[in-house]
Amino acid sequence: MNLKILNKFELDQRIKSLVSKERELLHEILLTIKEIDQRKLYLEYGFANLFLYLVEGIGYSAGSAQRRIDAARLLGEVPSLGEKIQSGEVKLHQVSLIQKAARDVYKTTHKKVTAEEKQELLEQITSKNFQESQKEVASFFDLPVIETTTQVTQADESVRLSLTISKELADKIQQAQALLSHAISSNDIVDYLEYVTDRVIKQKTSVKVKADTNSRDSVNEQENAAIMEVKSFTARTKKILLNKDQCCQYKDPATGRQCLSRWFLQTDHKQSRWAEGKSVPENAQLLCAQHNRLKYRKESGLKYLSQ
Repeated sequence: MNLKILNKFELDQRIKSLVSKERELLHEILLTIKEIDQRKLYLEYGFANLFLYLVEGIGYSAGSAQRRIDAARLLGEVPSLGEKIQSGEVKLHQVSLIQKAARDVYKTTHKKVTAEEKQELLEQITSKNFQESQKEVASFFDLPVIETTTQVTQADESVRLSLTISKELADKIQQAQALLSHAISSNDIVDYLEYVTDRVIKQKTSVKVKADTNSRDSVNEQENAAIMEVKSFTARTKKILLNKDQCCQYKDPATGRQCLSRWFLQTDHKQSRWAEGKSVPENAQLLCAQHNRLKYRKESGLKYLSQ
């Protein structure tokens, strides 16, 4: 269609019609994301979580993906949200404010915000702008209005972070810096982060190697074999895997796409113990917790059929 031939009234009606259709489509997208989330279908395609599936598999930006996840999950708790999104009374960024606040409340008080509370808050922010909604949410939960953390990759591939932390956390960091002052001469937060990060990586991945003495070679081999035959893998085996593989090894059988997540990694038996798989390094692999559970669910069905 040649839009240049339309007059201003026709263009006005056209954009209003398209926006209405866009909102209807957004509602359908959210319902679809909710179903994918409930079935955890993203695991089947080799993604560790719904966020990575929407970003890497579907092509959303990180912010767009998180807003849609927040809205899809709130839609499951508060079905009336669908009508408000279709009408334009509530925007996705408002929904994310509610969901983020609920997570913050749980983190600080260990109390889950109920669906009824979220619905009440949703009514309060209906048809309000972002700043007004931010104040309503903060007031409802008695939370401070905190700036969003931003992360920007610069031209030289360095990363610029902007974040707001509580006074309590700032005090803890200062105390930790003081305790490490013998190892870190400067008071630079970057030096502190690098030192702590290096220590964590070394602690979690370094493997102690015993002295290679001929008199103890055969004994050590027997001891190691005996250790590895216990029901679960040793911490040493996991460290070896962390050094070698460093990420989740799950692959989608159809596409060959590997998960590659580095979060919540667990040591798994390639061949399950019920299928006579042994707890030896050759039968060990790293899986993220989500894909480990997926593998367990699938193998539980195979085990049932084999019995």
